[in-house]
Amino acid sequence: MAAPSAAEFARWKQQCLCATDLSRKGSIDEPIVELVNFINGQQFLFTTSSCSGRISVFAEKHKEKKKGCDWLLISHTQAEAQAVMTALCDHTGSAVFKFEPFVLHAQCRTIQDARLVHQAAIQAGFRNSGISLGNKGKVMVAIRSTHTLEAPLSDRGRMLVDEDYISYLVDAANEKLEENRRRVQRFFSNLKELLSNQAGEVQTQEVQHRKREHQEAHRKHQYKRGPDTCAAHDQEHSDDGVDLHNLFEGS
Repeated sequence: MAAPSAAEFARWKQQCLCATDLSRKGSIDEPIVELVNFINGQQFLFTTSSCSGRISVFAEKHKEKKKGCDWLLISHTQAEAQAVMTALCDHTGSAVFKFEPFVLHAQCRTIQDARLVHQAAIQAGFRNSGISLGNKGKVMVAIRSTHTLEAPLSDRGRMLVDEDYISYLVDAANEKLEENRRRVQRFFSNLKELLSNQAGEVQTQEVQHRKREHQEAHRKHQYKRGPDTCAAHDQEHSDDGVDLHNLFEGS
């Protein structure tokens, strides 16, 4: 599968980044703003969706109703048990407590670029990450992991757990959120290091390529001048020293 041209990829990127953010929040999560901006600053990468990781309580809608859920609480930072209890206070439906880890989808220009991002993610602990190939040469990397947590809290208004258990869930979710933060930082560091190494390799290859071109041009130039001329040129620039007698002759 041929990679899209640089111009075509740039067009895809502009269309995506200029489009309206359709997420519930409508903006990038604060904990990963720097990471997302860094990725979008690369010529061959851009993000299509992301979530820094979150703790939430949501109300499930039953089968007879429209699919989906209503959010009672959502936090991208450490949560408190009291906030969960407050969210449930006036709720008469079925509620679920959930922790979801960091997830990010990035479109890459080539499979090689995708492999680099995937490598950074795997090394950081996001072992459920993968690469997918789409239509028109689109290459996507999904960065994700499996350390989630989900537990029902109530059923049609009837509490299924007590406050102690809710405190236990919140503490467990906060620990997972902290581990999630460390993994995101490792991913960011890995990605910057791999991109830096790649840039250094490309620069070295370009220098070597220019050097070979210069040597080839010089060789062709010498060949056109002919062997006698080359010999005279070599004699003229030899390192045998200067004849002092000739230098001062006639002075």
